[in-house]
Amino acid sequence: MKKLAPAAAALAATMMLTACGSSAADKAASSASEAGSAAGFPAEVTSCTETLHFDAAPERVVIIGGTSASILKDLGLMDHVVARAGDPGLQDADPDLQSQIEAIPEVESSSNVTGGRVVSTEAILSVRPDLVIGYDSGVERDALRDAGVPLYAPDAFCDEMTLEHATWDNVENEVTKTATIFGVTDKVPALMDEVRGRLDDIEQTAASGQSAAALYLTPGSDVFYAYGTPSMIQPIFEANGLKNAYEDTQERVFDASMEDLLDRNPQWIVLMGDAGTTTEQLTETLMGLNGAADLQAVKDGHVLVLSFRLTDPPNTLSVQGAVRLSQLIGEAQ
Repeated sequence: MKKLAPAAAALAATMMLTACGSSAADKAASSASEAGSAAGFPAEVTSCTETLHFDAAPERVVIIGGTSASILKDLGLMDHVVARAGDPGLQDADPDLQSQIEAIPEVESSSNVTGGRVVSTEAILSVRPDLVIGYDSGVERDALRDAGVPLYAPDAFCDEMTLEHATWDNVENEVTKTATIFGVTDKVPALMDEVRGRLDDIEQTAASGQSAAALYLTPGSDVFYAYGTPSMIQPIFEANGLKNAYEDTQERVFDASMEDLLDRNPQWIVLMGDAGTTTEQLTETLMGLNGAADLQAVKDGHVLVLSFRLTDPPNTLSVQGAVRLSQLIGEAQ
């Protein structure tokens, strides 16, 4: 039998000991594997009609507008965002978050007829993303998928998703799905406890039984929109003890008429508009509508202005919308 040299013998002994036990490298690799499993990977979430699969947390995220930005912020994930498309329009809703997003590099985009952003696949791929958070009307889902980049769209942006009555569970659902994508589901309970705590404070001081309508206006236009029970206006009103004047409508948002609004004659009217639209512009637009002076809310001085970004889609800013509406009601009473 051939003998080993002393150095080789020592190496062989070391290898035998290593085989009998776990090396530091093996333990480190095992710990890393266990940590990955603990973080919840692999993970799957639904994005409209598609199921997205993740083996690790995305590190290079592109957000369209301000989609899910408040949830990313509250979960401590904004450092994963490497690019954005368009102005999120959060200057009235959350100035700090607006500043955070403005500091993120912007990819070229254009505006669609509803004010959303439209981004080419080429522009998105130029920043080498591993996830896009947005909506199908703003990007080409199939082209992104072919390039290996998943698109996550909140349920509210999915035409295939039907909802009869929005609740705060819709916020928790979006928080949970976002946390699942990034492997931070352990943060969800504390965040939702904090969110629901804010709602409890509102409900303790809310007036009850009064009717309200939320209207989306464009300055200078006589066309306006109202919101039914599938919109987050529903739980925002409910948190403040208000009854949605359009709660018999199963559409999230729809064309409204002054004739119908006068028939419903809500005690409160909440005006909303695009980012940057002033209270004066929205109020003047409402009063320019034929018959507006006859509305009970107008007569009582119960016309309020709330940032649209504090409502839909369901996110933690929706909760802030309920808080802000409570403040506005208190100031008007």
